[in-house]
Amino acid sequence: MRILLFLVPLAGCGAGGAMRQATIVGQCAADDAACSRRHPMAPLAIGTRFHPDISTEIAGTTTPTLILDSADPHVLAIEDGALLAKHPGASAVMISTDNGSVIDFIHVWVAPITKITFARRDGDRIESAIGLTVGEDVTLVPTLWNGAQRLAGSSDATWTVDAEGALAVLRDGSADRRRLRARAPGKATVTVALGDAKASFDVEVVP
Repeated sequence: MRILLFLVPLAGCGAGGAMRQATIVGQCAADDAACSRRHPMAPLAIGTRFHPDISTEIAGTTTPTLILDSADPHVLAIEDGALLAKHPGASAVMISTDNGSVIDFIHVWVAPITKITFARRDGDRIESAIGLTVGEDVTLVPTLWNGAQRLAGSSDATWTVDAEGALAVLRDGSADRRRLRARAPGKATVTVALGDAKASFDVEVVP
């Protein structure tokens, strides 16, 4: 599938193309340290999307309108301007102009999820049970792993809680981020699942 992109010059680290004329970075809020979309050099987790911002450095020309193409849509599809990780493997992503001139390309790997961990929005990892007082909120982001390798991509994982009277799970702007709101004293277990991967953590709410 071919997608037209209008390129936006960006500062910061990103995945450079093989021809060194384009750079891909993820779309993340400046204050979202835990954002998995800012790591395009990592493999994408199966079932996730990567929303790219692309900058170019082409001598003697302004930035053209560009098109993304996946060499292997079975592994990595392109839908609505995002990279969609479907099956393990690797695929080249071609960056070309609308008249067919290739500007650059980059190989993107896709990997299955073997582990899920959690971090606060500031990037601090959750290592134990969370304690909240009634009325308090905490915003969490799942981090996806394949072995010791952190994976990239924005996931729309399923969040469930076994004690909804004590704790509410609310969306918080992005597909993968959730805000936990303490409703009443008690204990709850929150479970997050994406594909075959699943992880849980405990929350205790006090008055």
